[in-house]
Amino acid sequence: MNIKFGLALDFWSTTKSLNHLLDDYVRILEIAESYGFDSVWAGEQGRLSSKPGHVPSPLLVLASLAKNTQLRLGTGVTLLMLWHPLRLAHDVAVLDQISGGRFTLGAGVGNAEAMKRYGVSTEEIAARMDEVLLFLKSVWSGEEEFEGKYITVKGQLCPPPIQLGGPPIWVAGRIARSVERAAKFGDGWYGATNHPFDLIEKQSIRYRELLSQQGKDPANATIVINRTTFLAETDKQARRESEPYVTKLLHSYSKLGLIRDSHGVSLQPGPKMLEAVGDSMYFVGGPDRCFESICKYHEQAGVSQINFRVSMADMPLEWVERTVVLLGEEVLPRIKMS
Repeated sequence: MNIKFGLALDFWSTTKSLNHLLDDYVRILEIAESYGFDSVWAGEQGRLSSKPGHVPSPLLVLASLAKNTQLRLGTGVTLLMLWHPLRLAHDVAVLDQISGGRFTLGAGVGNAEAMKRYGVSTEEIAARMDEVLLFLKSVWSGEEEFEGKYITVKGQLCPPPIQLGGPPIWVAGRIARSVERAAKFGDGWYGATNHPFDLIEKQSIRYRELLSQQGKDPANATIVINRTTFLAETDKQARRESEPYVTKLLHSYSKLGLIRDSHGVSLQPGPKMLEAVGDSMYFVGGPDRCFESICKYHEQAGVSQINFRVSMADMPLEWVERTVVLLGEEVLPRIKMS
C-alpha cells in the first residue's frame, strides 16, 4: 500500500510552556522517526483563544525542531490571508534553508473571525488566495518581478529556498473552489481534522478529475488528511480513555460551525458529540480498527498521506507516546506489507 504517515501535533498547551512541550515532543519525534513516519506538522491559530491547540507562529515552532529531527516539516495549515505575501515567501524560504529542503507548505484561507482580528479585508478573498499562490510559486522559482491585481514585487528572493521551485504547496479547503485551486496552483489537496470521510472522498474525486482535465496524471495525486487518532490495546479502552479529549476537540470545531453532518448541517456541541460524528472524523480504537480505517481512506478515497493528530486537548504525554508506538509497531508494518 503506497501511503505515507506524519504526526500532526498540537503545539499549544494550557499546562506546559512551549519550550517544555517542545522538549517532550522531541522524544515523540525520535520514536516516530524510528518507526518510519515521514513528517511532522503544525497548524496555525489565527483567532483569540486560550484553549490548547495550534499556535499563531507554526513556522517558528518548526524551525525550532529542524535540528532535532530528520522528519519532513510542514504546516497543516498556514492561513495565507493573515500574512503579507512577501513576508511569508521569505520566512518559508528561510525555513527551507534551515531544514535542508525538508519543508512543505500546507495552505488555507482562514476564517472570517481571524481575518477580522488581523485587519484583513474579506472582499475578493478567493481571487486574493489564488494570486498569493501564484506569487509564491513565481518568487520561489527565481522570478525577478511579479505584478498582479493585489501583489506587486520587484527583485529576487534572497535567500531562495533549497527545493527547486520552492517547497510543495498543499492547498486545503472543503468547497469546490478549494480543489480547483489545488489542481491549478498547488501540488496536492489537504483535508482538515474536521472534514468527514464522505467529504474527503468527494473532494478526492473532484481533485483527480481536475488534474486529468489539465493533462496531469491523477494516479499521482497527492491527497493528504489530518485524523484525530487515539490508540489503546482494545477498542473499549481507547474509547473510554479518549472520550474527554476527542470530545473537547470536536466541541472547539463545533462552536465555530465547522462540524457538519453528511448533508452539510452544522452540529451543535453536546455530550453525545462523539456518537453524533461517529468514526468519520477520527481513528479511536485498537490497532486492528485503525488499520481497517486507514485501508478505507486509501482504497475508497485515494488518500496518499495521513497525518495523525495524536496530542489534542492537553492529553497526557504517555498516551501520545502509546499511540505512536502502537501505530509504529502494529499498524504501519501491516500497511507496508499490504
